[in-house]
Amino acid sequence: MHKLFCNWWVYIDLFTNPNLYEDIFISEGPIYLSSVVLMELLAGAHAKNEKKKIRSLASLFKKLGRILIPTGLDYEQAGEILVWLQNIKGYNIRKSTSITNDCLIAASVKNIGGVLYTQNKKDFQAIQDVFDFKVSFVQGAIT
Repeated sequence: MHKLFCNWWVYIDLFTNPNLYEDIFISEGPIYLSSVVLMELLAGAHAKNEKKKIRSLASLFKKLGRILIPTGLDYEQAGEILVWLQNIKGYNIRKSTSITNDCLIAASVKNIGGVLYTQNKKDFQAIQDVFDFKVSFVQGAIT
């Protein structure tokens, strides 16, 4: 049984349409929240009600003991992934700073034996091309 993780786009969609990803959330694997995803959600929340929803979500995951905090190894691997993306895929990390977070998410999900669900096919497919981790691409309200 895999541990399941969702990228921030999935959570944004869930706030507007709670039934959108029933197949993920009603599954055999436990759902975890990456602390990196939590940071991204909070960074994008500008309205008071948005922050309240995110803090409520975080509180639930904290109570369940299901917040993933990257380890030193995760950071090392994320750095290696960034080098590979620049050398092999031509990424310019100065122009795409969010790719750093994505690499850290990919490394931490792999190292805990998880599967990442995301709509961000462009970046996570590139990461998967240079770093073997489990990812599932979903369609949602945000494209």
